[in-house]
Amino acid sequence: RVGGQALDAGDGEALRRAFDGADVVCNCAVHATNLPVMEACADAGTHYVDLGGLFHTTRRQLALHDRFVAAGVTAVVGVGGSPGTTNVLAALAGQGLEMVEEVEVRLGVADFAPSSAPVPVPYAIQTILDEFAAPAMTFRDGRLVEVPAMGEQEELDFPPPVGRVRVGHTLHSEVATLPLHFADRGVRSVSFKVGFPAEFMDKLALLTALGLADTTPVELPGGPVVPRELLVHCITQTATMPGPEAAPDDAEAIWVRVRGRRAGHSGDSALAPRVEVLAECVVRPHPEWQAGAGELDTGVPASIVAQLLGHKVIDKPGVFAPEDAVPPG
Repeated sequence: RVGGQALDAGDGEALRRAFDGADVVCNCAVHATNLPVMEACADAGTHYVDLGGLFHTTRRQLALHDRFVAAGVTAVVGVGGSPGTTNVLAALAGQGLEMVEEVEVRLGVADFAPSSAPVPVPYAIQTILDEFAAPAMTFRDGRLVEVPAMGEQEELDFPPPVGRVRVGHTLHSEVATLPLHFADRGVRSVSFKVGFPAEFMDKLALLTALGLADTTPVELPGGPVVPRELLVHCITQTATMPGPEAAPDDAEAIWVRVRGRRAGHSGDSALAPRVEVLAECVVRPHPEWQAGAGELDTGVPASIVAQLLGHKVIDKPGVFAPEDAVPPG
């Protein structure tokens, strides 16, 4: 018994009424809604799942842990493809390691479908603009540091059909939670980089360089304008929905590389040989659903975890990242 509802996240009373009697709420709206929807779930005694908090919101969500423990319900935050599947892959890759020194999360996106849209976006445009414009965070030498958005770019060869993609740092939730998960195993480095088709990357770089992703109003002769609101309006107005004649033909390659050491024969893991474990996932469209790879790997993990909560496979109250709640196997 699953249903979708459009709700005003700013109306806490309406949220609580809607959630009363529900087992699990799966929040599929932008990350700005995460905190008020979570708070309503705690008040209503309802389990909660969302698609990610873009680092800073995720950290504020984790601070609600005691409130969810008191309510006797569970929130699993950031359960899309990335974050989400990436976090579970990291836990899986690190299972056999006594020391985990480094975690690299990489996401490569390819799109082979023709599109008439000037800027065909693979997922929420607000989130993409944040990823290209807001300073990114990375965990380096045992501490969180700020790096430029899309900085330190490199070209990587992902599994087919994605192939070679240029990736760079973006603000992402994995960097907020994986250092905590592996803290007791000595982690020193956690990084996240994403890459899209080259033409799309160049367009977004130009738009952000022009200041069109800025959220500060600009005074013009005709009145104040928020550059990002105008840009989002224009992108939305020129977007096209794929029909049967233009079926989704994208691909996403997710991989997580964990470096560390297995337990040594002498019991001292620092003396054990260094090993590298790669966990990867390649996603292609679902023809019957007319759903693209990006839609699938964002929506399906949230559905799976909502079901795990509803069936009490995940059965511990509090707020958790996927790597701390989802059984990796």
